[in-house]
Amino acid sequence: MAGTFRIGRLLGFEINVHWSWIFIFVLVTWTFAAGILKDAYPEWTDGLRWTLAFLVATIFFISILLHEMSHSLLARRYGIPVSSITLFVFGGVSNLTKEPDTARQEFWIAIVGPLTSLGIGVLFIILFLGLDPIDHGASDIAANLAMINIAIGIFNLVPGFPLDGGRVLRSIFWSRKRNILGATRIASNVGVVVAYIIMGIGVFTFFFNAVTGVWFLLIGNFLRVASSESYHQVFLDRALKGVPASAVARQDYVSVSPDLSLAQLVEDNVLAGHGRCFPVIVGSELIGLITLSDLKAHPRDEWPTTSVYRAMTPWEKLRTVSLRDDLPEVLAQLAAGDVNQVPLIEGRELLGIIHRSDVLRYIQAREEIDSNTVET
Repeated sequence: MAGTFRIGRLLGFEINVHWSWIFIFVLVTWTFAAGILKDAYPEWTDGLRWTLAFLVATIFFISILLHEMSHSLLARRYGIPVSSITLFVFGGVSNLTKEPDTARQEFWIAIVGPLTSLGIGVLFIILFLGLDPIDHGASDIAANLAMINIAIGIFNLVPGFPLDGGRVLRSIFWSRKRNILGATRIASNVGVVVAYIIMGIGVFTFFFNAVTGVWFLLIGNFLRVASSESYHQVFLDRALKGVPASAVARQDYVSVSPDLSLAQLVEDNVLAGHGRCFPVIVGSELIGLITLSDLKAHPRDEWPTTSVYRAMTPWEKLRTVSLRDDLPEVLAQLAAGDVNQVPLIEGRELLGIIHRSDVLRYIQAREEIDSNTVET
């Protein structure tokens, strides 16, 4: 996730915090210091209120971290590597490197998070009962922390994929349909419906409490986007894994000589409709690619005297794929280099050119086919 920074490691997991979490930390601190504690205990000094509010925000932070740690620990027990844990504005995420192998694993990895939050809430209820006869202020803080954690647990049980409740729902469909892609599609659609319901609540609430209404709208929109993207990611991981890069590679490319001038390239190839990307080959070896972006990097009046060799993207800077790579690797190379095409190679020999548009058309066709298969 972009915009994150590492704060350390815990039990072997890298812990990252997104900058948006700082907003939540400040908001919780301010809400308690300037609102809840000030209204309940006006006799307390500002220093005491802000100190206790900071403590509440810190405990809240730890509670969210424990929620995510429970997911990660159980995933690791099932043999699923976890690259990191990231806390952000809407809670946190355990970055599993792969999907669970079975519906049973999915169910327990998903449900353990809300159970952890509910368990923390119960502990704070017990703490509240123990402190109430001794110190009403401390017990009041414990009660608020209990409600916060119980609310987190209940909210995560909402059947909106990819929330924990949505993953529990997916595990149920997965166990019945024996198809994770079909189960993900159903859970994702349910997640979108739940997202619109939350957004509807936000619109209604806005007229009574603008801040709460906007918050519901943000949460609903986040869930809507996350539901759709989560299905798409599972589709890419499952449906495209193992599909060779050669399945979408073009062999109808036109190669050019490195000695060709840019003016000749435009006249004889670009304007002639031979394409927008041309491999530069010497003998049987690929030495670079020349694209319209490379061409535009040079002023037009220099085209007659500038060679393709000078303007091309050289071999050393190319993103390439081989016959051993599959389509997810192709997508990764396209995204990593922010390029529209990658050459398919064997050694230095060019076997084909893979264009982003061809990969996207293949994905669209597979999605339509798999969608019809799932529905029938």
